[in-house]
Amino acid sequence: MQPKPKRPTGVTVLAVLDILAGIVGLAAGALFIGIAALASSSLSAQYPALGTISGIASILYALGALALILGIISIVVAIGFLGGKSWAWTLGIVVSIVNIIVSIVETVIGFSSNIVGIIFSIIIIYYLMRPHVKAFFGKGPAMVPTMQPHQ
Repeated sequence: MQPKPKRPTGVTVLAVLDILAGIVGLAAGALFIGIAALASSSLSAQYPALGTISGIASILYALGALALILGIISIVVAIGFLGGKSWAWTLGIVVSIVNIIVSIVETVIGFSSNIVGIIFSIIIIYYLMRPHVKAFFGKGPAMVPTMQPHQ
């Protein structure tokens, strides 16, 4: 059995970015849920005419839950990236493809134009498909030392 290849620097960078994204997701989720709780309890009790607040609060609860889930997923993927887990490589590819599709759909319907996000996701897919990166995640043949790119 061959030893595991050294972790490529780019994988470490992706892991750090995922950790930061996870922290932002957790903070945003907590913020949305906190605002929703505040809006649904205190404002509704003081101003019963603001019946729409409960609808807005429901949307904020849902967005908060989604942000918390995505934050947790980002941190889990980062840990997988750092450990060279094959499932993290697969999840990184899948998430990047989903990001491209969502960005294209948002652009087509006129919600936003996220060309930078599309380009960034394409770069991530390209990088994760590099032979030395695939070898680190156990998704490709191990590279002999003379074939490994310089870092």
